[in-house]
Amino acid sequence: MRRLRLGIPVQILLVSSFVLVLPWLGLELVREQQRLVLDGQERALAATARRAAVALSDRPGLLLPAGAGAGGVLRILDLSGPVVPDGQTGDWDEAAMEPHRLPPAGVASPRPLSAVYRIGRHGGGVYVLFEVEDAGVVFRDPDRETGDGDRLEIAVVTADDDFLRFAVDAVADGPVSAWLLRDDGSSAPDNRIAGAWRSTAEGYTVELRLPRTLVGARLAFAVVDVDSPETRQVAGRIESSATDTPGTLAVVLAPSPEMSDLLASLAGPQTQIWVIDAGKHILAHAGSLAPDKTAEEPARPDGWVPDPIARAMRTLVRPPRLHGDPPETHEVDRALAGEPATRWRPAAGSSTLVISATHPVRVEGQVRAAVLARETATDLLRARGHAFEKVLGAILAVALLGLGALLAFASRLSVRVRRLRDSVEHLEAGGREPLPVLPGATAADEVGDLARSVAAMAERQREQTAYLEQVGRRLSHEMRTPVGVVRSSLDNLRLGAIPAEARVYLDRADDGLRRLSLILSRLSEATRLEQTLAATERERYDLVPVVRGSVEGYRTAHPDRAITLQEPGEPLPAVGSPDLLAQMLDKLVDNALAFARPGTAVEVDLWRIGRAATLSVRNEGPRLPSEMGRRLFESMVSVRPKGTGEGGAPHLGLGLYIVRLIAEFHGGAAAAHDRPDGRGVIVTVSLPLAPAPGAAHP
Repeated sequence: MRRLRLGIPVQILLVSSFVLVLPWLGLELVREQQRLVLDGQERALAATARRAAVALSDRPGLLLPAGAGAGGVLRILDLSGPVVPDGQTGDWDEAAMEPHRLPPAGVASPRPLSAVYRIGRHGGGVYVLFEVEDAGVVFRDPDRETGDGDRLEIAVVTADDDFLRFAVDAVADGPVSAWLLRDDGSSAPDNRIAGAWRSTAEGYTVELRLPRTLVGARLAFAVVDVDSPETRQVAGRIESSATDTPGTLAVVLAPSPEMSDLLASLAGPQTQIWVIDAGKHILAHAGSLAPDKTAEEPARPDGWVPDPIARAMRTLVRPPRLHGDPPETHEVDRALAGEPATRWRPAAGSSTLVISATHPVRVEGQVRAAVLARETATDLLRARGHAFEKVLGAILAVALLGLGALLAFASRLSVRVRRLRDSVEHLEAGGREPLPVLPGATAADEVGDLARSVAAMAERQREQTAYLEQVGRRLSHEMRTPVGVVRSSLDNLRLGAIPAEARVYLDRADDGLRRLSLILSRLSEATRLEQTLAATERERYDLVPVVRGSVEGYRTAHPDRAITLQEPGEPLPAVGSPDLLAQMLDKLVDNALAFARPGTAVEVDLWRIGRAATLSVRNEGPRLPSEMGRRLFESMVSVRPKGTGEGGAPHLGLGLYIVRLIAEFHGGAAAAHDRPDGRGVIVTVSLPLAPAPGAAHP
């Protein structure tokens, strides 16, 4: 199984990745602070709603109207500003949260007639907006009085306790006509009611203004639909309550000034307080949220954090948006059920954050209403966001700078180790030259200690190699004289009369002496070759005929072995010594024959690759030992079994060493590896080709 290799920079980067936890911790701190801010504001807002509920519980008269009668209750809200009765609905946004539908729930409608109306008051006027769905609008005939077209009917009990009925119609889009309906069935124009009529795709819209003195204790509305301009017959009628008698009108319930003053005293800046009864009708409200829809994103006090990063940080720390029920519906239901509730959410169409709190209003143990308090939290969070943005930016910058510094340090350390590795790999295998100063050996750190230790070890290896080479030379020199004395003594013994039984021992001594002489000859072969290389003059010659002649000689010397040759169809000029090249090929072929299985061929190939010639010798036999590696080309290294040398003499492992020396003499290199098919070994020598005549040497 192949191990995953990770460099020092990657390892340090992985180990130091815990630094990335710092921005995450900062983000969690920001979110926790936001939660604390929201919790604190929720508690304060809940306390405000509780104070308002307790104050209303002490004054139950502000909550319960007088007897409602058969017509029910009609609540009129206080508007924040006047409404222009022009038939447009754009200035009714604030009052649109309590629409009234005609016919009321549970009453059948003469389809397709239906209507929605809103009512509110401001200053000296009461404003009414009707949006009627009518398949065919019929205007009043200009030549007639009211009664023959689509119209609104209004029945009121004034502040003077007078019961009055009015009809409102129009002859075309534009100003309306108001008629006072008398008890005898006649009508008369009345200019106290003003407004506008506007046709729509679904029907028509009527917007009216009534003087505040005209609306007293009771009020009711009706929408009358006329069939067609031809018949002018009433086709349908829908009403808020019966408009025939004062007792059937709805009781008007307007916000109590005392209740409004109470809510206004509790409402702070950008805070709204509402009082909602059990029927979910608004009794009173005070204050305004005043959301700033033009500033979706706060401006940063300084610009050292890039905009994309700042926007990303704001996205991360922004509170999540809640979806589901309409705003405050769930909280109001809980409060009317007797349970206080709080919640926060973005306002519709804005990033302004709104916190709401509700509290039940109990009178004699029963929940009669709920107080809803709303407040914006955007400004507070925006101020916090400025500070948190700077904190997060600083943490992120420190984390990135720390990771960058660690990565730079790891890269520099990796480069130093890699340079030391390359220098060690390129040390001369023989170890005869003095070791140069290794990179980083002068550094006063652990890498410097390692470089100095490697240099000391390489120096000891060089000295050991030189000693071993001297041992071979000295042994060869010192043993030649004793060997010569023994040989001359054996020759003298042969000249004399020797018993037959003693001649056997003489032959054994002569055979041992011959083997000893062969060992001494091979020990001195490498030394003589080094001396020869130093004195040999280089010449230009063609590799092809030298290799071809050598292979033909091998075939003659080994007629029982198959030796093949593949040569190029072009000359391969080289600069060196053809005799040394032939000696190198002798060693290669001798080595291949020694390891080849019987009956297999030794293949010699010579070809050209670019500006170099490649000479390879391959055989079929055992594979290379995995532990030998490049040591095969070192002096006195052999993988042959004992006693496989010439004449049974031990092999000293100098053949491939000589091959390496001759290859380096020619400016080339030698290498050995297993055949791709795994059936043997191939030894390859690469030699640079000689430049063309007249060209400079590379």
